[in-house]
Amino acid sequence: MTPFVQRAHDARWAQANRARLLAQPPEFFQQYCEGRTPDLLEKMHFVERMLQAATAAKMYENDVYLVQMSDSPPYMHLTISRHDEQACKSWKDFQQIKNELAGPECEAVELYPAESRLVDTRNEYHLWVIPRPSVRFALGHAERRVWEKPLA
Repeated sequence: MTPFVQRAHDARWAQANRARLLAQPPEFFQQYCEGRTPDLLEKMHFVERMLQAATAAKMYENDVYLVQMSDSPPYMHLTISRHDEQACKSWKDFQQIKNELAGPECEAVELYPAESRLVDTRNEYHLWVIPRPSVRFALGHAERRVWEKPLA
């Protein structure tokens, strides 16, 4: 995996996502509008708010992944997807992404939420990072234990 570089936002990306979001069925918008179907103007305002939040994030990419980094106090939110849009679940890749973009001594978690809070729009993954290296989650192992060579 090559190192990450920051990527500038592309207006074509915003336009493509604007069209994709506006084309969603009424059920998509109902979940954000207390069960009712919003009119076109409300849909457009909603989509623009979503796009503004996305463009406020920093974008990083390497040869395999695209990572969107945004502030979500008290956490940093990393949204990870592959360029080929395939599923990814390499723990080592995610550890490397966290180390490179947030820092090797920062901790992160991947949350498996309640169904009522589920976000599953495509093959993307979310890490929630404590952006302060001195702060630890109240879970996990206390000491490092890594085998560099596979067991025979």
